[in-house]
Formats: sequence, C-alpha cells, structure tokens
Amino acid sequence: MHTHKPGEKPLTAADRTPLHTEFVNSKLGQRTTDVRLLKAFLKSVGVYGAEIKVQGFSGYVSELLIIYYGSFLNAVKAISNWSTRHVFIDMTGTYNEKDAVKKFKSPVIIIDPVDPNRNAAASISRDALSTAIAASREFLRNPRIEFFMRVHKTVKPTWVLPTVVMRIPYPGNTSPDIVWGGEIRKLMSSLNKNLKKLDFEVIRLMAWSDDKSTILLMISLNELELPPYELHEGPPINSNAAEGFIRKYVNDLSVIGPFIKGSRWFVVRRRRFYDVVDAIKHLASAVSLKHLRDSINNAQYVKIRSLNDLNNFGQVEKAVIEEFLWSRPWWLV
Repeated sequence: MHTHKPGEKPLTAADRTPLHTEFVNSKLGQRTTDVRLLKAFLKSVGVYGAEIKVQGFSGYVSELLIIYYGSFLNAVKAISNWSTRHVFIDMTGTYNEKDAVKKFKSPVIIIDPVDPNRNAAASISRDALSTAIAASREFLRNPRIEFFMRVHKTVKPTWVLPTVVMRIPYPGNTSPDIVWGGEIRKLMSSLNKNLKKLDFEVIRLMAWSDDKSTILLMISLNELELPPYELHEGPPINSNAAEGFIRKYVNDLSVIGPFIKGSRWFVVRRRRFYDVVDAIKHLASAVSLKHLRDSINNAQYVKIRSLNDLNNFGQVEKAVIEEFLWSRPWWLV
C-alpha cells in the first residue's frame, strides 16, 4: 500500500478515497457487521455524518474505530471511557499525543493511516463527542435494540421555557454545508454571545432544517421581554472618568441620576431593546452572511409561552420544536 512520503504533494480527497477503501478492505476482514452496528448506533443518537450540519463521525472514522478496537462492543466500551477534553488515536505511530493535540486542535484526533498529515476525525464537534460518550454509557448500562433503529417517539413537554422561534426561508440553490457551516453556525454563536450583552439570558439554542424550504432557529431564554429601563454602572467617583460620565448625563432628561451608590456613579436609562425579537433582528443584521441575508430579512418570529403557541406550526415543525422544548435525548430512560 502506498503511504504518503513527507515532501510529496499533499493528497486531495480524490487521491485519498481509493487509498481509504484499500486500507479498510485490507484490515477489516469479517468485521463489516461491527461497522454496520457502530454506524447505526451513532446514527440513532444523532452523531453520524461528517457534514457540517451534524459535525459527527464519518463512515470512514467508524471503520477506523472498528479496526482499532476490534469489535462493536469493544469500541462502545472504549468510547464510554473517552475523555471529553480530547481523544487521540494514531495507528501509524507518527505522533506523540502532545504534538498531535498542538497540530490538529480538535476534540477527536484520529490520524489518517493513508495520510498522516490529516486528522480523519476533524469534523467531530465537542457536543458530538460528549453525546457519543454519554450514549455509550447508557447503552452499556441498558443495551437495547432501539439503539440501532431510532424509533421516533413523539414527546409532549409538560411546560415550556419562554422560547422564540425564527422561521427562516431556506435559500435556493445553496448547499447545506455552506448554509450550515458558513452561516447558521455563525448566526447562532453570534446570538448566543451578544444576546447576553443585552441582558437576555440564553438557556439553550438549536437550529433545524429540512434543507429544502425552512430553517428553524429555536432559542429558549429566561424571558422574552425585559423591563424598559436598565441600571447602568458608571465609574468610581474618584476616577478620571467620573467627570465625563457626569457631563454626559447631567442634563439628559431621559435618565434618572446620575446618583451615587457605594463608591460609584450610576444612572438608570432606557433600555435599547427590551423585546427579544427586536434584539435578535438588530444582532442578526450585524452578522455578515452572504447566502442567508435575504432569508433572515424575511424571517418570521413566533414567541412560545405555552403549548398552545405551537399551533402556529405544521406537523413536522411542531414535532421538531416539541423535541427541542422537551430537551431530553430519546435514549435516556
């Protein structure tokens, strides 16, 4: 088998595929059933697939894990003991763990046996790694057939957290990898970070799409509306910035104060955004998005305060939102 020599031209994905096939066929032998079991297991808990929407375990990584650990059961036992910090597997003996962690900066590092310059597991996110560990533990505690055939049970939450659902039209002629990788993830991390700065406490957020017509962005928060005013902390009274703070607000009729509390100046001022929908619209307009811009400008916002509010959605979307509100992995029993 041809292994890649240092200094050769880097392998492209097209170069690698036949080498992968050759490597797997030479090493896997009779264990194709184990691979099928592992793939079905990862799929049922939602972490199978290297595409950006899933950020999970590829088919090739599943094969490498069976080759490395020897069987489905051994692989699941090993995964149940993996660390959430990082996982390192190198069948080529090219790296020590410290160098590999420095070079590849990924939660899971599995050196590609046909191209040691590549991490075959680069797609796996920390969430997917944690899910695989937790599901493996649950499987070993209580092995059952559902783990290979995800039976989709409908769930009915008993109560709901205040949640806002953004219903975004799916942009035409754009591949899911671009929509998810470049754009949805970027929008989600921006909202997660910046809503907090506006005093909206995000509890959980998640995106879903049928990759054809609709994207749903679901955000549960402590509250959907804040009081229209906020306490704004100014500088300590003896600091150089105190004078500027006083001058800024002393003749401003829209604030209360400045007043002293402890050793600082404060004012109470009108809040810029007190409805979460206005805050999201403002924040989303600041994220640079090439493909989703028009879609987001045409998004619908639905506030969910009770289960009745779910009647604004069709059957498929309703089931997705109910599962999000329920928040419990199906495999926990």
